[in-house]
Formats: sequence, C-alpha cells, structure tokens
Amino acid sequence: MECSRVLECVGVSAGYPGRPVLSAIDLAFDPGTSTAIIGPNGSGKSTLLKTLTGEVATTSGVVRVNGKPVDRLTVAEIGEQIAVVPQQEHIPFRFSAWEVVMMGRLVRSPGIRDTAEDRHAAERALHFTDCISLMHRPINELSGGEKQRVLLARALAQETDIILLDEPTTHLDITHQLDLCRLVRELTSMGKTVVAAMHDLNLLPHISESAVLLGGGGLRLSGSVDEVLNASELDQVYQVEFRRMKDGGNTLVLPPSL
Repeated sequence: MECSRVLECVGVSAGYPGRPVLSAIDLAFDPGTSTAIIGPNGSGKSTLLKTLTGEVATTSGVVRVNGKPVDRLTVAEIGEQIAVVPQQEHIPFRFSAWEVVMMGRLVRSPGIRDTAEDRHAAERALHFTDCISLMHRPINELSGGEKQRVLLARALAQETDIILLDEPTTHLDITHQLDLCRLVRELTSMGKTVVAAMHDLNLLPHISESAVLLGGGGLRLSGSVDEVLNASELDQVYQVEFRRMKDGGNTLVLPPSL
C-alpha cells in the first residue's frame, strides 16, 4: 500500500519581495525516507526548507503537512510536526547547551516548568548526538561543529516526525559527518522523514536514498541518489564537467582535473 505523504509541495513558487527564487515545485516526502536537496549557491535550497515550514510564504501553489496547508497551521502546530536545524543560528546569550536543547521541548511542555518527560527527551537527544559532555557549557563558547550538534540535539528533543536539516555537515569534522549520516539512517528506520540541504555531493549516498536537484529557480531532477549523481543535468546546473567513479557501488563525483 502506498505511503501517505507527510510533506508535499504542489505547484509551489516562492521567494522574497522583488526576488522570486522557486518556481512550480512539485515534491512529496514519505514517512521513513531521507531526501537530499542539492544545487549550487543561490539555487533555493534554504528557501525551499523555509517554504516547507511556512517561514517563507508561497506566491502560488500549496505546501501540505500531513494533508493540511501549512499556511493554515499555527506556529505551535507546525512545531509539533516539523523540527529544523538551521545552517547557522546566532544565540546572543550564555545559555548552556542543556538549556538550548530544552528549548526544543517548548512545543511539548504543558506548562512553564520542565517535566520529567522533557528532561528524558533532552538527555536522549544529547546522547544521540554525542553532546552529553557539552551540556553545561555556554552555547556561545562552543566550536562551530559542537554548536551544530547541539542544535541537532534540540531538534531531536522536539520529537517531531519531520526533520529539516540545512547544510548540517558544514561545521562538522569527518567523524561527526559520518555520525550524522548514521543518525539520519537510524531516524528514518524509526519512521521519521528527513529532508537535508547538502553541499557535499559525495556524502549523499551515506545520508539519503533520493536526491532533488534545484537550478535556475526550478526543479531540474529528482530520483535516486545514484541517478541524480550520474545525470548530465548535474553538470549543467553546476556548470562543471564532473568526473565520476564507483566506490563500493556508490558514485563519487569529482571535479575536473586542473
């Protein structure tokens, strides 16, 4: 039986005043799947993620979350269903990593006091992201990679079925990049839907089964990771003649020889 769509775009165009970014996007995401959004800088990856949460309004078309138009949902209703790990986030105060992760519980807490369930969810998220040793440190004193892992823990503590990641590996060392890929696979095995905007094309086989290529304001290609990495559209959109090789069944995409 076909999975119900937990998140979908139907004919979606979106952007900013005087600057359209996305045009006529049709996408659907199923439970228990991970999808990578790729494309060069300015292709609309981050804008697409913000459109999925209603942060950026559509100029035409509709985004649906579990069948309901996102523009008809309250902020709290969206927060109960979608967690976001931004590309970067400035937190000006000396909140501890624990306090930042506990912020992910705000949409779940029945009152202003933390519950035992809130604390258990935060602890699980910190262990899951290898952040337990950081819990008492101020967030603005952490390295970029440490902060990124804390923001991921905050999203996991939110306990949503949909998780959006905006270039989540940017500040991570190779060990934690691979840990993130394993974490995403574990999340999808639990039935969660993960959508990740990615820059590193060679991490795609490790983090997702499918990929979406954006370029020129539109959806250029969608399919399995292997199909997208081997497609001529990839070279056209990035304006690079990639070299390709196989490694353990996965396609590696290499820049041309200089």
